[in-house]
Amino acid sequence: MTAVTKSVKALKAPAAPSAPSEDAKASLLLRKAEGSYAFPALDSVASQFARSLRDLIRALGAPKIQIERTGAEQMSFADWSASAAPAIFWRYHAPPLKGPVLLAGSRSLLLQLVDIFYGGRGQLAAEREELTDAEDRFAARLGRDIGMQLAAAWRDKIVIEPQLDCVTADPAKLAAVRADDELFVQRFTLRGAPFDGRTIMCAYPVAGLRGVAGDELLPEMQSASAADPVWAGALDKALRDVRMPVRSVLARPEISLVKLLGLEVGDIIPISMPRHVPVTVAGRSFALGSIGEANGNAAIMIEHIEKGPDND
Repeated sequence: MTAVTKSVKALKAPAAPSAPSEDAKASLLLRKAEGSYAFPALDSVASQFARSLRDLIRALGAPKIQIERTGAEQMSFADWSASAAPAIFWRYHAPPLKGPVLLAGSRSLLLQLVDIFYGGRGQLAAEREELTDAEDRFAARLGRDIGMQLAAAWRDKIVIEPQLDCVTADPAKLAAVRADDELFVQRFTLRGAPFDGRTIMCAYPVAGLRGVAGDELLPEMQSASAADPVWAGALDKALRDVRMPVRSVLARPEISLVKLLGLEVGDIIPISMPRHVPVTVAGRSFALGSIGEANGNAAIMIEHIEKGPDND
């Protein structure tokens, strides 16, 4: 179907802005052992999210559905994506969290919801890998709706603004996460016909959650810890809308000065098209791609994203 950048010092009490107590910090994150963490605050987030998911699915045409929240667990991204398949994956950029929030929903559940949405009874005719255009649009709409429910579930902990930036059936396209990255996974199981046993899983990178408590902020986040989360979120959102110049040079032929001075209208300069062409953003090397066609227009398909000095 991408560490938290704010300290709990940015959280606000009901009456006026103030730093939370040490007990409040402890409730957000607990170190069980070196390299081992627990996230008790996410229990209440999951409970609220389960209620929101229930209300959303009921509104889509399943008025008797219930959501059962099962115990959370920690696993690698590779194991999580394999356990979810076949699924639709949604990836969110959710400032002030640094790193993505990932959701996976049963592909069968999506197909059943589409059937109900268009007047059916949620019957699943047959499993298939490819989605129709209507199903793709519904998956994107459902992802945006779920993002709003996720924001509401986090509201009394941290103000987040989940922005859906990827909907895919291929977990390999969730490029913000590596196969061995550890995720904190919450499972939500639907109960009641016609969705009984279908699951939705919400996953947070553990490296990001470790930054929830002030004492656990990663070094690169320290400078941003005192910023107002609402202001920082608005700034982040504005920066994401900045337009960047993207350029690709398809060929760089060289000819002698004599030939250059002798060129006339109608002359031809031979060029050779490379298999891969560089793609730059704002003058910096970004990717390599191959030349092709999409929807009747010349296009470049990205085949490799360049790695930065910090492998980001």
